[in-house]
Amino acid sequence: MLIEKERRPVAMELVRQIQRLMAEQGLKPGDRVPPQRELAATFGASRPTVREAVLQLEAMGLIRVEPARGAYVTEAFGRPAVNVSEWSFAERFSQVEIYQLRFALESFTIRLAARNIANDDLQRLTALNEAMHAAIEDGRYRDAMASDFNFHLAIAEIAGNRAIRDILALYRPIITQTQRPPIAEPQRLGEAYREHGSILRALSHRDGETAAVAMRHHILQSTDRMDVAFIAG
Repeated sequence: MLIEKERRPVAMELVRQIQRLMAEQGLKPGDRVPPQRELAATFGASRPTVREAVLQLEAMGLIRVEPARGAYVTEAFGRPAVNVSEWSFAERFSQVEIYQLRFALESFTIRLAARNIANDDLQRLTALNEAMHAAIEDGRYRDAMASDFNFHLAIAEIAGNRAIRDILALYRPIITQTQRPPIAEPQRLGEAYREHGSILRALSHRDGETAAVAMRHHILQSTDRMDVAFIAG
């Protein structure tokens, strides 16, 4: 049974639990996923957490949600894991659109975070950045991607804008995949860690403008590392 502590980590665990349940029940494309009320009872989770997990599964392309009818298994469920180097969401968004969304949201959000940030928050962000660096050093690229996203989500949480925090959380699978590591250029894997360091230094001085500049630079550099044009041609 899942224990409701922090909703977002619980929601990500619930995504894995629901996937496991779907597999154990032998659900096939077109089959209906158990309703949210039933999932909440099965896993001891709140309805908001179940709703978020369902949205995550939809973003991952594993289910489709039909208003007033429920959620249904898609063809993608049960396939081998998609290669991390491939963009899985081409039918919904381009990578350019996701980077532009982040550029707009996160450069504003970090200004709010600079006003609210406490020493404990700085320690938390530093720990996430160091975890990302350690994962890169160990070749644990998926773990590095997760820590990278958690660093950015933590900034939104510190900012105190729940709407922005929830937008980022719901788009987690999509944003995370735009940050998949450039394996062909391993010498560049440490760049994001150092860019996070610049963001942290600005935040430690409660300097929102400098932090916003550092965040915009970081996101633009990410597009360069991933060979994604920030403005689509």
